[in-house]
Amino acid sequence: MVYSEISQLKQKPALWENIFVIFVLFLATGAIIPLIRKENGMLFDPVQGDMVIQGLWFGIYIITFFLLLVRWRQAAYMAYQDKLIWLLVGLALVSVLWSGAPALTLRRSIALLGSSAFGIYLVIRFTWQELLMLAAWALGLCAVLSFVFIVLLPSYGIHHDIQHNGAWRGIYVHKNALGRYMSLAAITWLLYTFNNISGRIVGLVFYSMSIVLLFLSISKTSIILFVLLLFPLLIYLYRLGRRRYVLSVIIITLGITCSAIFLTSPGQQETSVPAQLPEVDLTLTGRTALWHASWDMVQRRPWLGYGYSAFWLGYEEPSGHIWRDLHWEAPNAHNGYLDLWLQLGLVGLIFFIASIIVGMFKILVLICKRKGHFEVFSIFFILSLFINNISESLILVQNCIFWILYVAISAKITIGYRER
Repeated sequence: MVYSEISQLKQKPALWENIFVIFVLFLATGAIIPLIRKENGMLFDPVQGDMVIQGLWFGIYIITFFLLLVRWRQAAYMAYQDKLIWLLVGLALVSVLWSGAPALTLRRSIALLGSSAFGIYLVIRFTWQELLMLAAWALGLCAVLSFVFIVLLPSYGIHHDIQHNGAWRGIYVHKNALGRYMSLAAITWLLYTFNNISGRIVGLVFYSMSIVLLFLSISKTSIILFVLLLFPLLIYLYRLGRRRYVLSVIIITLGITCSAIFLTSPGQQETSVPAQLPEVDLTLTGRTALWHASWDMVQRRPWLGYGYSAFWLGYEEPSGHIWRDLHWEAPNAHNGYLDLWLQLGLVGLIFFIASIIVGMFKILVLICKRKGHFEVFSIFFILSLFINNISESLILVQNCIFWILYVAISAKITIGYRER
């Protein structure tokens, strides 16, 4: 059965399915619950995890399982389209054999399988346009709630520690998380706006909210990434003949950027954000030392790594060597490629890099053929994933929106490429 035949058999998703997907994508950003628990001193063990979040995701896996069970032929066909993704997931499951924490590796690799299965469900049930819309609304919900926390609950929504005092973090534990998701939200809402004539005013409102949150998070990596991705996107939209809307976006972006610079300037510290844009740190906030130490540990087990999610577990585990040397209990390597190498070795890293390269090639071919908004969203999403992982760890993370969308996008792009 080919994909076009499957599409003809597909019924329009019910309202509850749309709500379910928006909720899952929202939860997959890691919003609200970790922030509230941290601010109230309810820290959880890195091995055992958070029981509330685990319970929510267990329910999601059960629902996803039954939704896929009734469409098992389509699910099998979709999963077969991108073998590199499933080689990675399979390697994570098999790594229980050499993991130093086999029970944890098994549990989290099953969660990774559940997250990947949800990505396949998205491919089966939703069209390209519907998937873009659902992602936009999930990220829009993140933006709205972030404003609510910042305005009504500033003790949660704004950093009050010495290092990041005054930076906005919204519904997230750290400002970089807010910046990362708002950068993605701004690009998503911009494409949604140009794809929906009747919803352009709403789209521009959410786009504006996203870039306000982005710039006032003072997340340097996310701001730079957003600017790098925005201008080629505007050139693309301008060539499509949407000149008036492109001009509106430019004016909105410049206006909000100037306002953000004004609010973060030294003269406004007492009345607004009390921290100016920080100077360039040549050590990338201590990351370079962490990368060197992580590389030393990579060389001890270069081929298959230490097992999925089995490295950063405490002083008695392999991470203890790094923590004692740096006097820093880093939760990860702050580099997705190093973290993947630590977990699944060079084999896992090759699988992922190959998946990225093949995916980018297919997207470029499709863009040359039909110039659809979903293809454009896909290439910007993969570029965002690729660049973000230079300073963050977002590759092969269970229950993470980046991995869920990557699985869905990869399968859809592969199907579109084969049909073309």
